[in-house]
Amino acid sequence: MTALIHILDAHSANQISAGEVVERPASVVKELVENSLDAGANHIDITVEGNGVPLIRVRDDGNGIGSEDLPLAVIRHATSKITQIEDLDQLRTLGFRGEALPSIASVSKLEISSRPADQPAGLSLTLNAGEQEEMKEIGCPAGTCVTVRDLFFNTPARLKFLKSTPTEFGLISDTVGRIALAHPDIAFSLTHPHQVVLQTSGRGDLREAIAAVLGHAIARQLIPVNVHHEKWHLQGFISPPSLVRSSRQAQYFMINGRIIRSPLLSRALAEGYHTLIPAKLHPIAVLHLSVPPSDYDVNVHPTKMDVRFKEEQELTLFIREAVYNTLIKSKPLPSIQTKADLTPLAKVANTLTKLPGTRSSNSESIPRPDHNPSAEKSEIRVSEAPKTYSQPQIKFPQQPTQVYKHPEPLVSDRQAADSPALQQADRQDSDPFTLKTDETLNLQKSPSDQPEPSGQSLSHIWPLTQLFNTYILATDGKILLMIDQHAAHERINYERLLKEFKQAEKSSQALLIPLPMEFTLQEEQVLLENLWILNEMGFILEQFGSRTYLLRGVPAQTGAFQADDLLRQFIDQVLLKNSPPTFDKILEEWIYMLACKESIKANDSLNLLEMEQLIASLSRTQNPYTCPHGRPTMITMTRSELEKRFYRT
Repeated sequence: MTALIHILDAHSANQISAGEVVERPASVVKELVENSLDAGANHIDITVEGNGVPLIRVRDDGNGIGSEDLPLAVIRHATSKITQIEDLDQLRTLGFRGEALPSIASVSKLEISSRPADQPAGLSLTLNAGEQEEMKEIGCPAGTCVTVRDLFFNTPARLKFLKSTPTEFGLISDTVGRIALAHPDIAFSLTHPHQVVLQTSGRGDLREAIAAVLGHAIARQLIPVNVHHEKWHLQGFISPPSLVRSSRQAQYFMINGRIIRSPLLSRALAEGYHTLIPAKLHPIAVLHLSVPPSDYDVNVHPTKMDVRFKEEQELTLFIREAVYNTLIKSKPLPSIQTKADLTPLAKVANTLTKLPGTRSSNSESIPRPDHNPSAEKSEIRVSEAPKTYSQPQIKFPQQPTQVYKHPEPLVSDRQAADSPALQQADRQDSDPFTLKTDETLNLQKSPSDQPEPSGQSLSHIWPLTQLFNTYILATDGKILLMIDQHAAHERINYERLLKEFKQAEKSSQALLIPLPMEFTLQEEQVLLENLWILNEMGFILEQFGSRTYLLRGVPAQTGAFQADDLLRQFIDQVLLKNSPPTFDKILEEWIYMLACKESIKANDSLNLLEMEQLIASLSRTQNPYTCPHGRPTMITMTRSELEKRFYRT
């Protein structure tokens, strides 16, 4: 009988391995640049022609490869990074499998020129489809230069699946940009074919590297993060809530200098912005996470982009609280920007959709009546934050450090509570915002540990009028504020209700007449599974036949709203979601709904005293700048911005 199982030849095995490591030209660039970083390079120059298939060249000034090691460097599983499996627990290098060079060589024409600094001459090794053709002694500078030509020439099927030249080079640009952000202390340059597309100084200034990759306008607005934990250290920059994108493309995560993809870190970042930005928008972030190598596993995929963490829940909580607390302390106040203030994306980001060569102007001239702004929509902005962070030379290692403490609730108790008259007014359902006329205004400042930016305080703000029965126009004599009355009152009610729930013991408000509620099979199963959570919140439900329950009590903070309608809406919004709900999440969703129900609405007319009381109460909240759903409560316009509109400057 003929044997059915046989061993693949080395050429086929190498090509299959190359399919795992070398997905496209951007993968080649990533692997070669990471090799240069592991070699201790301080300058790395990348040259690309076309979409990367004709030529990719990576030159560095690293340690170089000796004459004895160069032939071994292109053999599978030959590595200088580890000697045994236990070494993975203390791994500090970016590569360790010894697969990159042989995998690239098997699908290209590869040339390696290298010279250690202590050797007088270098060595050149040439391979064709993984087969060695020539090795000779040459003169070359210290370091290593790897040239890849005719990528995928012997695998035409792989070529068919490559995208257009702009798309492939855009992915290469994005890859180099991410690596540059991971290593601001290394000087990078990307050339295509004779134009320098990206260049970083390598001075170790992360904000400067961000300016090179994402643009100076974005870099100036980012907020520094620097938080320590017993084992972890989070450092980097995040965007204010007013600067967001429609995708996560501008989120960069690094762990111990390695660029990674991590749904866990993305989720933790999103939770840090919870209630600060709209649900479908995403912040900009460049975050470096330092973790002991034994606490995560990078040996998940050959590309080493995916990682697993040992303490996922604790790490998520640490990042979430670090991001949220940083945002709250920064207190950026949104403002109106003219079209002239919108700056195009950095040229590296532009290469995601077009080849470099056509550069957008960064001038901020005043727009004329015939100005066409249609080309200026490359990023989504709810509103532009004032350029509080205008100093571009903040050294990355010298950012101020805050000590991470035991996590507290996302919205903590306020030191100054709302006045009894205002709380009573919030409860009235005949008039959504009726206030006592003898109420004394007390425009308190935020606590000293959360200072507001200079000139941005809500103290000394007085209302002027109500616009469209929806927006309050107010001023302090220097800026004009436009306040969304519903969003502002929603923020006030949200923080008040959350404080009441946190401080009060479990309490229910018994209904005079129990309300029968009938559920579908799916609703009933979800209800039974989470019945204990509802009981802890103060709901009292009693079974009353097949899929029918009597609602006998509701949380004491519910007020006079129709309890069964609220509970059904609540179940639709929370309990039927795909992810398993938690007590805190369900409580938060319930408070969201109550805060919205109890708030004044658009088209509700307010008098000046009611507007004053609304602003006073808003100034005493922890975060007066967004509603619980992340929408801004106010925007500003300065005198200079107003004069721009009238072409007075």
